[in-house]
Amino acid sequence: MEELKKVLYKRIPFYSTLGLELVEIGNGRAAFELIIRKDLTQNNNVHGGVIASLIDSSCACAAFSLIHPNGYITTIDLQVEFLKPVSKGRLLAKAKCIKSGKNIFFCKAKVWSEENELISTGGSQLLRIP
Repeated sequence: MEELKKVLYKRIPFYSTLGLELVEIGNGRAAFELIIRKDLTQNNNVHGGVIASLIDSSCACAAFSLIHPNGYITTIDLQVEFLKPVSKGRLLAKAKCIKSGKNIFFCKAKVWSEENELISTGGSQLLRIP
């Protein structure tokens, strides 16, 4: 996990900008944690783009774990369902690659609040880059 984490944080400084902490990666799965900060909110709730980034990042890392070091991955489609607003605490996003083809990967993710409430779900399709 540590090797993959170093590769990802070097290639994607956006993770550090948002404060995403990769807590799991491997075997088609990935998880990120995020502590909610005031600068990530809109009207005192976490901005939807932050939640979308959690889903996108966790799905991408789940797929990436299946092909590293023989390629890279990029999102070609992202769907996000916002179920409940959240304004404080820690978020946990967990993703799983549910289908890995030769070039296209399908992943699903869920995001929970610190109170273990499901606040968002989503999925993505990703393209393998040689």
